[in-house]
Amino acid sequence: MKKSSQIEGVAHITIGVSDLKKSMHFYQDTLGLDKFGEWPAYSIFDIAGVSFGLELKGKLEICLLVEDVDKVYQNLKEKGAKFVMEPKEASWGGRAATLLDPDGNKVTIESFHCKVCGKVCKSYREFLEDHLKKHK
Repeated sequence: MKKSSQIEGVAHITIGVSDLKKSMHFYQDTLGLDKFGEWPAYSIFDIAGVSFGLELKGKLEICLLVEDVDKVYQNLKEKGAKFVMEPKEASWGGRAATLLDPDGNKVTIESFHCKVCGKVCKSYREFLEDHLKKHK
């Protein structure tokens, strides 16, 4: 990664699955991944600090961690990136914007800023476990 890049790392990768329960069993029990979240159409695992999601009937999505979604959005837009979702507060609590690569794959830039205590988290797991669950 170039030093001048505003991308801090991979926040998570999501793949689509046809049978969520069967896929969760494979990734948790067969591969031994640590599942740390589960919802009706989504589950999320940890792979050495990178979150890996399974979404029922979803599509491949790579989510990149940035410090400031709005600043990176503006910078990428000026460079010609085509966004399909402008920066907004996401339903899961972070802030995100989504663009498409030349082949139509979704790339999301996101940040995890706790609105209660102000901490900037470096992973979705930290955000979920250390902030969202504790501040309910």
